[in-house]
Amino acid sequence: QICGTEPNYGTWPMEEAKELLLEAKRAVGQLKAEDAAAPAEKALQVFQQNADQVGVAEALRLLLLAQMERGEIRPEEALKKVKEEAAKLKRSARDGRRAEAMMQFTQAAVHLAKAEPVKAVQLAADAEIYFQREQDWPALAEVLEVVSPAHLQRGDGKKAGAAANLILDVAQKMKNSEVEAGAWALVSQARFMAKGEDAAEAARKALDLYRQLRHRAGEAQTLIELAKGQLALQDSLSALATAREALKVAKEAGLVAQVGRAVEAIVEAQLQAGQAEKALEEAEEQLKSAAGSNKGTASTMSAIVVATSALRGADAGLEKVKAFVEQLRSDGNKQGEVQMLHKLATMSPFPDYASNTAQAALKMAQQYGFPAEEKALKSTLTALCVARGKIDKAPNRREALLLLQELSRMLEKKDGEGFDDANQNLAGYWMALTQSDVEAAMQKVVVTNPPVYLEFLREHGANVDGGAPKTAAPQDIQGLGLRNQLKTGPKPYLYVNFRVGGISYGPRYRCCELPCGIPADPGGAVGVLSLQDTSDDWERELQYNPSILDCALQSGAGQMFNQPIPGVS
Repeated sequence: QICGTEPNYGTWPMEEAKELLLEAKRAVGQLKAEDAAAPAEKALQVFQQNADQVGVAEALRLLLLAQMERGEIRPEEALKKVKEEAAKLKRSARDGRRAEAMMQFTQAAVHLAKAEPVKAVQLAADAEIYFQREQDWPALAEVLEVVSPAHLQRGDGKKAGAAANLILDVAQKMKNSEVEAGAWALVSQARFMAKGEDAAEAARKALDLYRQLRHRAGEAQTLIELAKGQLALQDSLSALATAREALKVAKEAGLVAQVGRAVEAIVEAQLQAGQAEKALEEAEEQLKSAAGSNKGTASTMSAIVVATSALRGADAGLEKVKAFVEQLRSDGNKQGEVQMLHKLATMSPFPDYASNTAQAALKMAQQYGFPAEEKALKSTLTALCVARGKIDKAPNRREALLLLQELSRMLEKKDGEGFDDANQNLAGYWMALTQSDVEAAMQKVVVTNPPVYLEFLREHGANVDGGAPKTAAPQDIQGLGLRNQLKTGPKPYLYVNFRVGGISYGPRYRCCELPCGIPADPGGAVGVLSLQDTSDDWERELQYNPSILDCALQSGAGQMFNQPIPGVS
């Protein structure tokens, strides 16, 4: 059995098992996955007793997601369970192929919950193809409801939107309003990420449907994501109103995790509007009202820390974090403690203390099975290791090297889509790579046929041939005397282009986040720098960041983007 010692449900009729499965799915849909455990486990036993392989795969997915949500099983253990069940499949049975596709979907869902979106997309691919070919619309919709969020986790708004639009098509075939509402919510998130148009309109379509269905969980979650999108557009007033509405809905529905997220959005909107005192007052009030609830508490505490730091300075924020760590520890809130320890690590002015604190938090996240926190902590520790010149000890280094190998393979094969995907997968991992890593993986491919591979790189944004620039009506941008319609390309391509040209910048000197060419000014460029906030002790005595001069000069390479790059705005 998967967990516990339950009565034998094998004598239950199959129809009742299917009802239990639907009950578990409804719990997951209402963002209460922990409530899915009991019905999913009962259904699983019945399906096992009746050798229903498809039912086993479906019930197993819901059970494992519930157990991970409840902290009863770590993600690695859940993945092991899936693989064990997959090995038992009888592919020659009547339902063998469908069961195999469903088990692939189950593995993909576990990988997504494990914060491994690349593996989730890869495992879901075959299942998606199978269910589409068989015109099994409900199963296809469920698979795509994993694929689209996985692409969002990868940072690929375009592919997330494509998957969400496919869910919309399926929802129309099914005539299922709940599936359609979820699809519009995903479309909205994808459009916000890709900086596309009508993102807010898509969110409102989702909200209309959720309200018609009285689906409070979907309404609250969509409002939170809409507020985040509005914040990204610097629309603080709209974001504040949306976040407050999300808080009201989440409280009424008893969704404590969403309450915390809504408070974070409220505080961010208040700070963006320059209302730090109001932000702190509101966050502290919400923390008092959440007394006795573990879930979502850390999010509210985090919001208080941010507001305190903005209003009273970093030292006051640091003291607040330390107090919250002790409070969460005494409450036995392990996940909250991990989140607050991470906050403490990022705020500490002492590198050794920051590193030790982050290491302790990472160990806890791995021990108790908090995959999202584990991934975030590895990124922070990687940045700390790089800043201290200890890149070989960076937690993300091994994965970064594997992703770089995949990028090199796609370049060698001249696989355009594969190259773009591999490059997207590397986002967030570039800092764990050195000059020699990149030279060993990529330059050895380029030198075998420079004209061909350089042209391939140009086609994918690493360089753009010259041509007549597009003119635009003069418009001063933030007083800089620049024209509008700046053209930009992905940051990694900028540095790939430097390496191909013989100049290799280390991770701490890749700070040009937004290199832009100015079409109305041939040869002109402007760049946006984002300097790392980690540094060695001796650097804190300097009056400037050591990498700022190099990174400012790198902005000149933005003129390569004077021509539009397909898919990039």
